[in-house]
Amino acid sequence: MIQKITAVFLSILAFFYSLFGVSFKQNEQNAADIYQSEHASPGGNEKTDELKALYSEVKEHISTVTPCPEKDPYPEDERIKAVFFDGEECLGKPARVFAYLGFPEGASAEDPVPGMVLVHGGGCHAWAEWVQFWVNNGYAAISMDGFAQVYSGPDHTYDHEPEHWTVDPESHLPMDNFTTADKPFKEQWFYYFIADILLSNNILRADERVITDKIGLTGISWGGFASSIAVCYDDRFAFAAPVYGSGFQDVSQTPWGAVFRGAGVSDVWDAKNLLGEVTMPVTWFNSDHDAYFSADSAAASAAAAPNGKVTFIPNFLHGMLIEQPEVLRFANGQTGLGAGNIEIDAVSFEGERAIISFTLPEDAKNAAAYVYYRSGPLEYDGSDLKEDWQVQKGSVLGNDANIRIPDEAQMFYILIEGNTGSLFAREPIYASSGIFTRDILA
Repeated sequence: MIQKITAVFLSILAFFYSLFGVSFKQNEQNAADIYQSEHASPGGNEKTDELKALYSEVKEHISTVTPCPEKDPYPEDERIKAVFFDGEECLGKPARVFAYLGFPEGASAEDPVPGMVLVHGGGCHAWAEWVQFWVNNGYAAISMDGFAQVYSGPDHTYDHEPEHWTVDPESHLPMDNFTTADKPFKEQWFYYFIADILLSNNILRADERVITDKIGLTGISWGGFASSIAVCYDDRFAFAAPVYGSGFQDVSQTPWGAVFRGAGVSDVWDAKNLLGEVTMPVTWFNSDHDAYFSADSAAASAAAAPNGKVTFIPNFLHGMLIEQPEVLRFANGQTGLGAGNIEIDAVSFEGERAIISFTLPEDAKNAAAYVYYRSGPLEYDGSDLKEDWQVQKGSVLGNDANIRIPDEAQMFYILIEGNTGSLFAREPIYASSGIFTRDILA
């Protein structure tokens, strides 16, 4: 009976393999680097060497953290506090930085927790609800205001609307879109923004309630761009998850990319220069059609960093989306607090087909595979892509997928989708390859 069942199973398996048309075994002679790019890191230069020396001093700075109870965001939630901490001296004067700082209930020297440094985006500020999200998930967290702002709403309240935030005259230089890029570093706002990130890491590392080798970094939009740079100067972070923003902004196809292409910006304030030296795990999370940070920049960043990856998320609109499940799962996978993300283990090509092997986290199921493709390069008309990505579904058997690449596809990426949760409350999770061009099929 067992032999008969085995024979039937093997027959069914052979049938499915015949449907795929090719073997699932990776062809080593035609294997692709999952994250590749035509754009290469130029490496460091005299300016980045100068920044390395300056930021080495910042990492030794022990900030005094001063509670500001009248600005506590949630009087009913004792875990999250408003604070000021000592920033880097600015233009010869002391400077302070406003932040929200939180710890899970029960965190202690005897029972420490992982930590997260949270970096906000443009037009934003320190976010109390972002800290609360991470604290609710078992992390110590700090969200500093890198734009030299302070909460100015009524005491003992919190409101993230911009009218409740004002420039703090006791802080460092305010945000300026790199208009000071021709000045010495300590006269540039962006120098202090990066310093704030490193100082926030210092604060978590100095607290006995935090596991120092499990502190991660994430930032959104401008914060993603800044986080990509911060990991180049602070290798104490255990991992990083920049969202939208990345390195290689000089090749960005969006109109916003022009902000990063000026003299003194691309050659200094772009992570591309040093990403080849960043050995920690870094995953960039982005949309394939973001209006501010284009997909090719994220893909190039993942290719440049030795342990870099990129995940393109379908229908991922630009915004301060603080509860992004892929980012939390990435952090949990790095810290051991929970299941991680889907992992794409290998991609190879046989003729016009992509052969993918992947690993699902323990709580995920129902995997699906897709190829997203375009008939031409990335081009924008204002903030919109001139041509949208097309999609074609592939076949999945076990932990392997097979997708035919359409004839008109000149550039494409592979997406693996899984589902977690119950049948009635499914939550999709994603992993993707980098962006391939058609010549990979030759």
